[in-house]
Amino acid sequence: MVSRAILPIQEVKRGAPAPPSSPNTTPRTSLRQLANAVSQVPAGAKDRNAVEVLRALRNLHLLMRSERLYERDHPRRLDSLDGAYDAIRNATEILGGLEIRVERGGLMAPRIGDTHLPDPRGDMQALAIDLQRAGIHAIAFSKKFHVGELDTLARLVKASLLKSEEPANGKGNAWWPARLLENRVEGISVNTQTERRVDTVLASLIAALVAYGGHSPREKADAPIRVPDFDDLVAGLRLLARLTPPLESARGLSPEEAARSLHSAMEEASRDSVCMLLSSVSQYGPREGERPQPYLLRLSENIIFEFLTAEFSSGSITASSVRPMFCRMSDVVVEAGGYSGPHSSQHLSSLAVSWASDTHREQLIDRFWLELSPREKSGVLRGPDVWCVPVAALRHTLGQLADAGADAPRREARNIVLNYARRIEHADPSARRSVAAGLNELSSIIESLWPNQLPEDLSRGAMKALDVEKAPETAALLAAFVESLGRIAVSRADYSGFESILTGLERGPQDKEHDHLAALANRLVAQDRWLLLVDAALANRALDPVLPRLLQRDPERLLDRMTLLLTEPRGPEMVPAMARLLRTIGVPVLNLLETRLYEARRQRVTAAIKLLAATDPERLLRGVARAMASWEWNLQDLAVSELSRPSNSASAVSTAFVFSAILADAHPMVVPMMIDQLGLAQEITAVPQLMEIAAGEHEVLRDQFVRIKAIEALGRMRCSEAAELLRTLAESREGLTYAQPAGLRAAAEDALAVIENRPSFKQAMAAFGAPGQSSSSYVTPRRYVRVPLDSPLRAHIDGASAGLARVKTISLGGAYLESPRKLSVGDSIKLEVRSGLRKINFTAVVRNIGPDGSGVEFVHMRDEDREKLRKLVQRHLQL
Repeated sequence: MVSRAILPIQEVKRGAPAPPSSPNTTPRTSLRQLANAVSQVPAGAKDRNAVEVLRALRNLHLLMRSERLYERDHPRRLDSLDGAYDAIRNATEILGGLEIRVERGGLMAPRIGDTHLPDPRGDMQALAIDLQRAGIHAIAFSKKFHVGELDTLARLVKASLLKSEEPANGKGNAWWPARLLENRVEGISVNTQTERRVDTVLASLIAALVAYGGHSPREKADAPIRVPDFDDLVAGLRLLARLTPPLESARGLSPEEAARSLHSAMEEASRDSVCMLLSSVSQYGPREGERPQPYLLRLSENIIFEFLTAEFSSGSITASSVRPMFCRMSDVVVEAGGYSGPHSSQHLSSLAVSWASDTHREQLIDRFWLELSPREKSGVLRGPDVWCVPVAALRHTLGQLADAGADAPRREARNIVLNYARRIEHADPSARRSVAAGLNELSSIIESLWPNQLPEDLSRGAMKALDVEKAPETAALLAAFVESLGRIAVSRADYSGFESILTGLERGPQDKEHDHLAALANRLVAQDRWLLLVDAALANRALDPVLPRLLQRDPERLLDRMTLLLTEPRGPEMVPAMARLLRTIGVPVLNLLETRLYEARRQRVTAAIKLLAATDPERLLRGVARAMASWEWNLQDLAVSELSRPSNSASAVSTAFVFSAILADAHPMVVPMMIDQLGLAQEITAVPQLMEIAAGEHEVLRDQFVRIKAIEALGRMRCSEAAELLRTLAESREGLTYAQPAGLRAAAEDALAVIENRPSFKQAMAAFGAPGQSSSSYVTPRRYVRVPLDSPLRAHIDGASAGLARVKTISLGGAYLESPRKLSVGDSIKLEVRSGLRKINFTAVVRNIGPDGSGVEFVHMRDEDREKLRKLVQRHLQL
């Protein structure tokens, strides 16, 4: 054995020699010539070229399927032939020829790259399997091939597939060139030899293997490679691992020293191991220009894949045994790959270092499941060992089924996911952790498989497992998955599903050991999802009955959100939806809202007033009676104006009664509106107090404007017992002058006319008795006739929004202003209206905003201004 010389080999030829060409035919283009033509295409065109190659191969796959399914003259078979010819012809024209190599798990086009062609739908792998069964390892199309030759190729592939189960008969690689020559196919080459430049060290290694194992009885020409048993595989891997250090040291040694190192490694191995390794090299030869270490790594991977695939297909190993088997064989390579040579810089060879990496092992396990045949993979995915399938392979399979578009594949994908999720109850802790991690990574696919509503079994099973899980890492992964299910449910408006998740978490044991369940329940209603729930409840559509039950879990946060929304420009438009939600939730949130009336934060008090006025005015009345004295005037004004809305007419009587009890506590600019409400509601119990105010004898309310309002209220109520007082106010003198101001006397005369039904009754009612013209679009009932002005009056606004304005309509109670300045509801302004040479000054509050202006209510004015306003209105009235 030592006397055998090993000569450096520059080139290694694979396969049998090509059959001689017929003297009457043109010599065919060799694969080497095609490769040379391919190398001249610029690299920038590779993406487009890859697309054309994939299109050609997909059409070739369809042709082969049609050949098996249909008769030769069937229209579909002819259409597939035409499509395949056009696609392959286009690829050969672009590339100057097309060469395809069939490798394990896929196809490779040297022109495109040294890796497998992309295969998102799995059709490249299916074509590779068909070609391997037909005995095709390499196929090349020259530019001059024609459709007849493609038809012949399809028929020969069908014939070889029919004989694929027959034992090898010594023909092998020589069968295809002979059949193509027999059928005069010149533009297509199959399994022809390809001259390929191989690294010098690799050539020496191959020569040594041939010298040591080439004449083994096991080596029969073109005989199928026998799948080794486990002991044979271990021995072969050990030999391969021991050959790696000499190859690495040979980089710094002479060829003679490298040869001796290779001889020494193979002499220590059995002849069967050398023969098995030589057979593997024959099947998986080195690529063009491939370096020794990448090649040996690829060779070791293919050897292991061949063994595991055969063992798995025969049922010798189960799905749960795949990973341990990979680890055992990896450890064999690592253990045998120790390196202690004279030029060593590390304890392991590069091959052993690669196999020692957990990342490399996981990638190979993923690759094993990705390359597994669909039937075997489907059997695992439907069974109890689905947890053994890596998430990458599972995601790839589910993605293919989901993208198919048909109902059956998507239904199959859903069943796989549910079967996978059920393994979360597996007895093995590592299996549970693997499934929990996988479910998190599959969240996006789960979301796409169930576009409307997630199955309840998915969330129920995850929460049940979370409840009993003891391992912290697995529990954290399950919690993350449940949280993602909750996010999906909220984003899809599946509120019942979201409620079931929350309820399941809240029903868990309330002890320290299960605190993580409560924490998860709190995270499920985190700020972003809480905002989505509130927005959904306030949307302009029917209220989902689940939303109030969800939101009542945290009424404090719900009211905070509503308070913030009311400060936005669209806030007033959302008040009806807020009132609907609050009424549905009921007492818990209304009680909390009522307590906010007594807080010091103005924004929260403002929101509570608006929401209670729209939801439960009686609660607001109770709060107003207690809090009125502590509020500043604008809060008082807001509460009184909200309670005076026409929408609250059902509680007008009780509102008037409460107003009469708290008049003395109200701000002077709020009292006029309260008195108007007393008159409109016909609150008889307030007559003595109104008469006291009108006479100017009230302890607090003595302002002239307030007295005028009290007189008008008495007139509205047609209070006959006040007639004498009104007559006194209108007629009493002090010497030659009247005792009361003109404005107050005019109001008393109008009220007296209404009470006594005098001839001037109509004029008096036109001045201030117009409650029948109220409109629900205004904050308060229309208590006075509004006079449209043909020529708008000029006005000037003082305050934060100072500027000019025009008065389009006016009454004794307010006006409608057109102003370029933007006003807000509730703003208090000083207003000066000019009518000719007269100037009338008011204090007003903005009550509503229109498309071209703002409606204001006069809350205070001097007596002389009141008289000027009355005369202005009377002058424009059309009786």
